[in-house]
Amino acid sequence: MATRWEDVLTGARLADMREVQYRQTLALASLIELLVTRGILDREELARTAQRLDAEAHPAERR
Repeated sequence: MATRWEDVLTGARLADMREVQYRQTLALASLIELLVTRGILDREELARTAQRLDAEAHPAERR
């Protein structure tokens, strides 16, 4: 059984993970925005590529 201190540490780790995820999402969104703005790719191309990669990663699942 977890102690209260272990619960506090688990909560702190989750908060740290959320912060890291937020920063990674922000960096990715910034890169996408720059690539689209500069005409290097378009949002439809990005969506198609994401769907293809997702299908390749999960071939048994049909969406």
